[in-house]
Amino acid sequence: MNDYKENLDNMRWSYSRVTCYDHCPYSFYLKYIVDDDSQYLAEGNFYAEIGSYVHSILEKIFNGELTIDDAPQYYMKHYEDNVFYTTRQSAMDKAYESCADYFASVDFEWLKDFEILGVEKEINISINGYRFIGYIDLLLRHNETKEIYVVDHKSSAYPFKKDGKSVLKKSENDFKKYRRQMYLYCKAIHDEYGEYPKWIVWNHFKDQKIAKIPFIEEEYYEALQWFIETISRIESDTNFEANVEFFYCTQLCEFRSNCEYINQEE
Repeated sequence: MNDYKENLDNMRWSYSRVTCYDHCPYSFYLKYIVDDDSQYLAEGNFYAEIGSYVHSILEKIFNGELTIDDAPQYYMKHYEDNVFYTTRQSAMDKAYESCADYFASVDFEWLKDFEILGVEKEINISINGYRFIGYIDLLLRHNETKEIYVVDHKSSAYPFKKDGKSVLKKSENDFKKYRRQMYLYCKAIHDEYGEYPKWIVWNHFKDQKIAKIPFIEEEYYEALQWFIETISRIESDTNFEANVEFFYCTQLCEFRSNCEYINQEE
């Protein structure tokens, strides 16, 4: 394995880079250390692509570039220009229809109660000396309470049970990851505004549901510690072993077509 310490020393970290290592150290190695398309060509996937497309439309809406009335037609008209990757046809059809239904029925009337502080707001901060970059989908301040809300648009399933408080067992791991990402963003908010957000919010657009939790200081520090400790593990790793998991390896991994650790024909 080639010397890679300089790559890591110069790394500008993001939540996706750290979680890439958590998913599969070998994938991280190929993407950020080897970084050679002639050997390992990275590719996207359907789920990420349609999620990014919906994000871009929401960005236009919140920036005043597109009205909510025009959003359904815009979504359908430009879909094929933005979503190229494929997966099972039934999954593609379901995702397409869910997003179309969202834009046809969503109502942003509640926004009148908020000041928009940022849309796709870029953040650049230092966490324990590590440079961190991220993008906050939507940052709001309530007109009356002055409380800050940090909002993330999610294509994933709504994670709560019917009571709106208890997390579904099947969603516990993903929800923990979502919280960590948002808490890292909370540090940037505190650095800029001198206060932490009062509420952390996820817009699960496919399910047309909003998940909302209060900022909890203990979870905030846990997220920072996870970020620091994971990078420390990356810096000390000399093997970057593959973590072979069928769905991730065959559907989501950027190197699913040329990774030697997974045989997609099996």
